[in-house]
Amino acid sequence: MDLKSILWYAVLTSITGAYFVALAGVRSAKVHDVPHHARRMIIACTVIGIWLIAYVLKQALFGRERFGGTPQQYWTVYLPVFATHMLFALTTIGLGGYNLYMGLHRLRYGSVGAMAAGMATHRRLGHLLMWTFSGTIGTAYLVYMMIFVWYKG
Repeated sequence: MDLKSILWYAVLTSITGAYFVALAGVRSAKVHDVPHHARRMIIACTVIGIWLIAYVLKQALFGRERFGGTPQQYWTVYLPVFATHMLFALTTIGLGGYNLYMGLHRLRYGSVGAMAAGMATHRRLGHLLMWTFSGTIGTAYLVYMMIFVWYKG
């Protein structure tokens, strides 16, 4: 196995690990264990942030991977999945950053009234984020399989 494959497996493993930590954080929130919820979400967001910075640097320094299928497959199979992945990812990053800010700043340092008002929004965004994060992870695996397994470049 070459170094590139090993690195891709490490990337997929780390982001999947962050996803499972986030799921554990959701479980902690459901049983009202706020300290564990906060800790797990901070860990998940830190891993995702480090991964995102490394991924953007990799894209800037080394470029994108090539899709090896036909032009017809590119337009009808790969591009719709990749566009869906990007939509999920950008939504997750934007909403996740805002929800992390709310969880760390507004809820932690606000008054009791602000906490009650902010908690409903934080909870609703958290529910939406788990769906968008799940979509991001699922489509990331599909994009990986299309580029490296099914339609090698």
